[in-house]
Amino acid sequence: MILSVLLMAISLNVAQCRRLNDNDIDNEVSSNPAANLGYREHDDWVQISQPPVPVVNKKVGAHVELYCEAMGSPPPTIQWYKGNMRITENESFDTNVISRMPGLAKVSSRLVINYLLPRHQDFYRCVAESGRKVRTSTAKLNIVNKEGREMNFTQLISAKILGAHHLPRVTFWAQTYMDVIGTDVILPCRFVGNPKPNLIWIDPNGKVIENDDRFTVLPEGELRIRSILWSDMGGYTCAVENTLGEDSIETFLYPMQVNTYSIL
Repeated sequence: MILSVLLMAISLNVAQCRRLNDNDIDNEVSSNPAANLGYREHDDWVQISQPPVPVVNKKVGAHVELYCEAMGSPPPTIQWYKGNMRITENESFDTNVISRMPGLAKVSSRLVINYLLPRHQDFYRCVAESGRKVRTSTAKLNIVNKEGREMNFTQLISAKILGAHHLPRVTFWAQTYMDVIGTDVILPCRFVGNPKPNLIWIDPNGKVIENDDRFTVLPEGELRIRSILWSDMGGYTCAVENTLGEDSIETFLYPMQVNTYSIL
């Protein structure tokens, strides 16, 4: 597993985070600990590793999930847009804003539409953002039998579509997260479902994580780990559950030694 994670990092072009040579080092010692380790300022980068299916044809009433995957450093966020309107709130989860050795991650997002209506026909954009870099991929959602099938507010209530109960679904998470030992990280786990799902995080040893001085489950579902250690390495499971069912994802956290980061 460790080797596969390192190979993924190498494939993500993190050679831009190379060590300084003797001619690059400034005479002045920086107050930034990462700078004192001899690294140049990081160049943000992001790429969409798996774009959404370009064209989706569905009927009124269908359940649809659009999926998008991205890699980048600092760890990217993914937002979904319907036309020019943003329809998700997947906030950035990288805590090392001023670090010269920001983490890198592979993240995934689902856009869940539980009941398709004619008004849902549009272009949907997956927008991956990492620092100053942005990448976009677009999907076209077609409603094939939309004529005369639109509903107003009253009809949605009468048909028990508005406010209907739905299975929980994780909508934004990191598959893999890598960062230098000693930094703070936030592992995302955004979700949908009605009734609102309960959420737990499970550590690599299979134990439910309780809040303490190092591990905190944040109100929106993210797991914050302070000053990561080599012993924190492993798969962290975010599980959500309501009365209709459950869903879960796993994030593999890889704490890196500084010398490991320098050779990538």
